[in-house]
Formats: sequence, C-alpha cells, structure tokens
Amino acid sequence: MRFDPDPLKSLGYQVRATHRAFARLLQQHLAKHGINNGFWYVLRVLWEKEGLTQRELADEVNLRESSMMLMLKAMENDGLIRRVRDRADRRRVRTHLTAKGRRLKRRALPNAGAINAIAARGLTATERKTVLAVLRKVRDNLERAARR
Repeated sequence: MRFDPDPLKSLGYQVRATHRAFARLLQQHLAKHGINNGFWYVLRVLWEKEGLTQRELADEVNLRESSMMLMLKAMENDGLIRRVRDRADRRRVRTHLTAKGRRLKRRALPNAGAINAIAARGLTATERKTVLAVLRKVRDNLERAARR
C-alpha cells in the first residue's frame, strides 16, 4: 500500500489524535480526584494485579523503568501506593496500593466508562465491535513488528 501523507488518511495520525482526545478528557475527569493520567494507568494495573515489581509495572503500562521509578515515587508521596521489599527475593520491591489507592477505584473508575460512552456516541453496537477488533489487529501488527 502506498503511503498517503494526508493526516486524514493516516492510521497513525488518527490513532494518535484520538488518543490525545481521550487523554485530555480523562485528565479533566481525573483532576476531580487529585490524580493525573500517569497515575491512572498505574492504578488501573494495580487494581487488577497488586504486588508487581517496578519492571513489571513499566511493562504493563508501556513506560521505561526509569520513568516508572519517578511515577512510583510521586504516587508514594501522594499516599496511593507503598513499596515493600520481597521477602523471598530481597532484591525485588513489590508495589501495593494503600487504602487511599484502593478507594480511588470506586470513585475514579466510572470516569473511564463515561469517557468510553462519549467516544462511542452515534456508533451502533456492530460499529463499536468492529472498531475494537480493528484496533486490536493494528496493535498486534505493531507489537509483532517491534519484536522482530
């Protein structure tokens, strides 16, 4: 397929522009809870899989480990997480939510549903299903190419 430089025809441009629109609206919603988008992505992972290492969290949210270290330090300073040395392997430090971090799930998670509902306005159930399937294929293609 020949590349067309028109941004309206560029998959990468449109996905990035859509991501930025999601991120802007998400930040507006999260500000009410005193957290930013970076914290949000880490919290989403920890709400499902607590006790991960810094490296595991970095992989889950697609950040460099050094960036994750700074993020975790800020989250710890805000009282959202605590880091505990692994008893079996003292070299590893595990990340756990505090009560404050856990409580945020009930208050902040509905924002994701609201934003997704806004994004899906006017889409039929079939269109929504198709968009999700196509985006999964695109992501899989890109991830396969990155592993080569």
